[in-house]
Amino acid sequence: SSGINAEYGCFAKHVHAKDPKLLKHMRKQNDNDNNTQVPGLKVLEALGATGLRSVRFSKELGTLASRITCNDVSPEAVIAMKRNISHNDCQNITASTADACVLMCTNKNEFDVVDLDPYGTPAMFLDTAVQAVRSGGLLCVTATDLGVLAGNHIQACYGKYGGMPLKRVYCHEFALRLLLSCIDTHANRHGRYIIPLFSYKADFYVRVFVQVVQSQREVQKTTSRRSYVYDCAGCHSFHLQKVGVHTPGTQKVVAGRGPPVGSSCEECGNNFYIGGPIWSDPIHDLEFLGHMQQHLTGEGQYLGTIKRMSGMLTLAEEELPEIPLFYELSMLSKTIHCTCPPLTTFRSAILNAGYRVSLSHVCPKSIKTNAPPAVVWDVMRRWALDNGAKLREPETLAGKLLRKEVSLAVDFTLHPLAALDKHVHRFPPNPEPNWGPKARAGKRKTESSDDSGAKPRKTPKKEPLKDLKQFSCKRFEMNQCDLGDSCRYSHCTKENNSENANTEAELDNSMASSKISGESGTSDVAS
Repeated sequence: SSGINAEYGCFAKHVHAKDPKLLKHMRKQNDNDNNTQVPGLKVLEALGATGLRSVRFSKELGTLASRITCNDVSPEAVIAMKRNISHNDCQNITASTADACVLMCTNKNEFDVVDLDPYGTPAMFLDTAVQAVRSGGLLCVTATDLGVLAGNHIQACYGKYGGMPLKRVYCHEFALRLLLSCIDTHANRHGRYIIPLFSYKADFYVRVFVQVVQSQREVQKTTSRRSYVYDCAGCHSFHLQKVGVHTPGTQKVVAGRGPPVGSSCEECGNNFYIGGPIWSDPIHDLEFLGHMQQHLTGEGQYLGTIKRMSGMLTLAEEELPEIPLFYELSMLSKTIHCTCPPLTTFRSAILNAGYRVSLSHVCPKSIKTNAPPAVVWDVMRRWALDNGAKLREPETLAGKLLRKEVSLAVDFTLHPLAALDKHVHRFPPNPEPNWGPKARAGKRKTESSDDSGAKPRKTPKKEPLKDLKQFSCKRFEMNQCDLGDSCRYSHCTKENNSENANTEAELDNSMASSKISGESGTSDVAS
């Protein structure tokens, strides 16, 4: 995962370095609009660890990066960092030992690119990061605390990111949008706003590439880019409520009016969970994705993850940009206890009804569509009824959903746009079994309980009893065991067991006494 993370980072920085708007801004910063020899990017890797990513930036970006500052607060990490920099002969990398927040706070508007990739949450670094990057610069943020963002710890998520998560089928895209909303909130405090260029979830983390721009006028419109989410507790229908509404062509923004739903769901009658606010504007820039795809095709053939990267970029380009969140086919089918329809069949029904549909890059069975929940459930109802779904009791959730009348003329005829190109690796398998996050890095313990340095032994586990014939069979005592001699337990009665035990005890005592007498006789002979 760290490999594809760094590869996306290199390509994003490469594309960003060739952005005409950024070049014009850099010339303006150097007080020479006619100077075509623009100095390279100033890059900050605030949490550099051993500096391997900065070394890669230096090697792959070349002259596009004039100065790379690789920082880490750990002195031991900086020693390894300097060793790696020297070994790879990277003249444009400067090692730094400082607190990341202090470094960014004391270097405001200094860097064209700031990269944050902490172990866990980046929340404590965001306020200084949006100040350290220049207007028009690139901010790259990774969050590996996906359990918090996805809704496993709602109190921690609200405290760190300022939003309420929802643990639903779209929780990973929800996590991305929560992170973007949090970054934008920090930027707004300093008269800045963000433009998401590329946002994705991979493996066990989320990563976003955003452009930070100075503009007080655009900051005033920021509430129109965020929404609360109303999610039905029963049928998974969801609705969005804008925090603010912007009037096009003006600077006027008014509070959003709502709620967009009643007190209960129109499909199943259940109440709603409320989550957010999340970033509800597009999370990708199609022009930026096109440049990345073009650069990957031209100069990324040496990468081992090129198929996975190309598939991810293709998915991002295919996503409906104005539609946040999605439905999941297997969850819809599970709700009404029916077989799951083929993805192409369901997509065809939505397209034949006059709506748009796409996948989400976070889920292979996702349905991202501008169709309202009533249309989605009409398609599922028609599919379930046509394929012999059992009509459940009226008071159950499945019974309520299936008994509602289908108001849409559903057409499952194959639509030309429903099929997906099978040659694109959209969702490749994990690279190895048990793929996931490793333990947090830290100092190794060198002290041990003995001089040999071996780890202390754990208490051995008790071995399970192998001979079960010493225990009587409970089913035999109740005249219910028909296994006979093949039974693992004894079929002797308790009286027989006690007699056998007494007999064995007498034999043991007699053998012990004979042994003692033999030993005493031997000692007499010796004397």
